Amino acid sequence: MTDAAPEERRLLAIMFTDVVGYTALTERDEAGAVRLREQHRELVQALVKQFDGEVVDTTGDESLSIFPSALRAVDCALALQGALRSHPELRLRIGVHLGDVLRRGGEVIGDGVNVAARIRPLAEPGGICISEPVFQMVRSRAHVHAQALGPKALKNVALPVSIYALSASEFATPAEPAPRRSRTRWWVALAIALAGLGLVAANRVAVEAWLALNLPRVLGHPIEQQLGFATTSDGVRIAYATSGQGPPLVLVLGWITHLTEGAGSPLYEGGSGALRWYSRDHLLVRYDGRGFGLSQREVTDFSLDARVRDLEAVVDALHLERFALYGYSAGGPTAVAYTARHPERVTQLVLAATYPGAAAGSQQEREDAENRVLGGTVRGLTEMVRTGWESPATRAAFAELLAPDADEVQRRVLMHFLGVSGDGRSYAGSMDAAWKIDVTEAARQIRIPTLVVSGTKDQVMPVRFGSALAALIPGARFEVLDGASHIAASISDPRLMPMVSAFLANGGPSK
Repeated sequence: MTDAAPEERRLLAIMFTDVVGYTALTERDEAGAVRLREQHRELVQALVKQFDGEVVDTTGDESLSIFPSALRAVDCALALQGALRSHPELRLRIGVHLGDVLRRGGEVIGDGVNVAARIRPLAEPGGICISEPVFQMVRSRAHVHAQALGPKALKNVALPVSIYALSASEFATPAEPAPRRSRTRWWVALAIALAGLGLVAANRVAVEAWLALNLPRVLGHPIEQQLGFATTSDGVRIAYATSGQGPPLVLVLGWITHLTEGAGSPLYEGGSGALRWYSRDHLLVRYDGRGFGLSQREVTDFSLDARVRDLEAVVDALHLERFALYGYSAGGPTAVAYTARHPERVTQLVLAATYPGAAAGSQQEREDAENRVLGGTVRGLTEMVRTGWESPATRAAFAELLAPDADEVQRRVLMHFLGVSGDGRSYAGSMDAAWKIDVTEAARQIRIPTLVVSGTKDQVMPVRFGSALAALIPGARFEVLDGASHIAASISDPRLMPMVSAFLANGGPSK
């Protein structure tokens, strides 16, 4: 006789979703219905996890998820509907309720679950409905816009429940300027108070790191972005984001990325506002590579071909015919390979803090290249990442490698970003594949204006790597940023942004 599953009663936010028109579609196109059902499940699994939730059940075209707070559940619902803006064929109804539930093993039961299930059908296709308890928890948030629908009698629920509909026009959209300024003043006051408490408690670094991580969640990201999802030719879901207007500029990295958590991270911003800078004059496109961020995590193929498939899926989903590519760090070889394979689509190429491929040359040269990059520790670091990524010491070593000149607050923020971007298996798999890549021949085929940039303090991709890459590309311009570390030379050095913008505006390699 087996022991009964342990029971736990908790107050949780419950979110139900279902696919609009699924039954009718099943009768009309069973294969198409199955594809939509799988897309729905993958999207829910990806986003619920990012908002600290847990998917409890995915039966048919429905899903049931639980969250530790009403705000996290509502933000997840908003992100779901916002992400589906570019997928009109997949429409969801979402219902959110805050209630007492009984957790028993892998299931949740109770009146709270029943109420959430009954709220969901009240939502319009592509809409979100929330209960009164949820509304009271999120009503003060400037990014939540709700319309009262009044008390509703719900099946098998004794008393009417007041329901609110979230405005579809506001899904995944930042707050209006006026409320945001007011909210900014409130949070600045709170920040000063917290900082003062931290100084008194002799814990200034921890307080400043907390503020750096949490203020962007409340004040909003530095750019307004639209999320979307594309599917590669080998069936992997890739998340992408767009911001700004103008000639398209596609950022190619593919790892250590997270579209929602990373918009204000040191990788993209570095205090210099790189995303805002490029969004002023371009339709800026960036994406999470397979295994990272909001893209599909459960993958094993990180080869060059796989990385190119990620990029192909994104630009094709956005129907981009001609665009500039900006490949940095591990994204450089991907950008080079794509350009060689699709020369008619790429107008200009920027390659920063990157390399032509450590697989070039003899076996001895490959080993020497690996050893030079990390001071003889590349294999040891890869294994440490694979088995000990959850350890702060491992992420601290990685952060030190990427940004040796960062202060303690910046290092803690970067460590957090590294942790949420991917797990040890994805990092190690990507690192293993990176040192088998060789784009030497592809680089020689490039015949478009190309700018190559390296930093003198880059311990990951030294100047000699950039110099070698520039020498392979006919007519490429090579620039060196004195004192720039890997992250700075990749995208965030203040000297780099005007250099890249001028290059893209002028359309040629000359200074």
